[in-house]
Amino acid sequence: MKSIIWAILVTLFAQPSFALDADFLGYLRGGSGLNLQGGQRECFYNQGLPGNFLRLGNECDFYTELAMVFNHKKATADDPVFFRTQVRFAYSSKGLRQWESTVSSVNGSPGTVKLPNNEIEAYVKAGGFSEVPGEFWVGKRFYRDVDLHIFDWYYYADMSGVGAGVEALSVGPGQLAIAHMIQSNEDLNSTSVGRPVLNVLDLRYTSVPVGSQKINFWTAYAWAPGSTQGTTQYNPTNGYAIASRLEGPAFTGHNNVALLFGQGAMKDFNIYGNSAVPATDTSQNRAWNVRLVNDWNRDVTDYWAIMFGVAANYGSNGKDSKNIVQWQEIGIRPIYFVTDRFQWVFETGYSHYKDESETLTNGQPAGDRELGRVTVAPQLSMSKSMWGRPVLRAFASYSFWNSNNEDPKYIGASAPTFANKSSGMSFGYQFEAWF
Repeated sequence: MKSIIWAILVTLFAQPSFALDADFLGYLRGGSGLNLQGGQRECFYNQGLPGNFLRLGNECDFYTELAMVFNHKKATADDPVFFRTQVRFAYSSKGLRQWESTVSSVNGSPGTVKLPNNEIEAYVKAGGFSEVPGEFWVGKRFYRDVDLHIFDWYYYADMSGVGAGVEALSVGPGQLAIAHMIQSNEDLNSTSVGRPVLNVLDLRYTSVPVGSQKINFWTAYAWAPGSTQGTTQYNPTNGYAIASRLEGPAFTGHNNVALLFGQGAMKDFNIYGNSAVPATDTSQNRAWNVRLVNDWNRDVTDYWAIMFGVAANYGSNGKDSKNIVQWQEIGIRPIYFVTDRFQWVFETGYSHYKDESETLTNGQPAGDRELGRVTVAPQLSMSKSMWGRPVLRAFASYSFWNSNNEDPKYIGASAPTFANKSSGMSFGYQFEAWF
């Protein structure tokens, strides 16, 4: 049914007589492959790391985003006011066959199904008013900053969710943005305050010139009220994040370096802190993280382009003992341009994760968990750029990990065929496009 609706919309907007000005946007990724045992390929993750560390050849799904931007009124020289609406739907499948189930069991309960809710953006934005400064928005949207592409990770100021805000406020040498985000609890809807929510006040001051660089600042404060449900009590919770990001040219490329500190409900630098904290658990309010991320890339100079990323995190899970959590990751993706349209892509790196409270299946401490990967992929690209899309790839990817990661709880969680093994290899095909 959704496919029919999209087809009708695209057909309507393609008609010259249709009055509404609209843009069609999207992102698609998918592919298939095998492991060396002969079965369906499986992906390998160092559990606990954000994003998808070294994503090349390690994406085991088909993922699609389709978006429409409706320009109700565009700004003109005579009238700078604009109004537009944006909606976006996301679809994901395992890529097992052409027709796949669209429902799944909930907690394994027979006869219980969960229909996917694919709407990830739905908001209206307006600006250019003479009465008030800035650009205003209300709804559900991606509200995020830069990403580290080879880790598939929006590492700075990703507060995508539901809320309202004003941005593009010229204050001094930079731009100010203010938002109020409201993250509702999916599991509880009948406490003494109704459905618990985590409120976040988000402030961003961006693009402040510092020589050839620009510096950006981000801070967010989160809070949720206490509540009760029967005899269960949920305590108030709060937290904050403060961060800065320096961006600009470096070593003939472009560099971002970010330093972040998060505490309590903002310890993970996103909006997914718990809004209903049981009175028996004080760990969220005491948890904290400090994080450093560097993201550098250089587009084509003669025959080479390079993406490079490194990140380190140190913090506490807030527990009374065994509370230190730390991880590090480093990766590089060199791209060699044989011609404008044919390239060889390489990707390799190493990651380390340790949470003192983690245990193996046998109850022993999990200790240090390590994972590395080497991938090679010849590809055809539409243009001579590291960002040239669409691309068609074939890949061969070899992943390896230490003995602590062999436990079924870790590597085995996403790649059960390789539980109790120390390495795995897969090969296959992938496409990626955005428009």
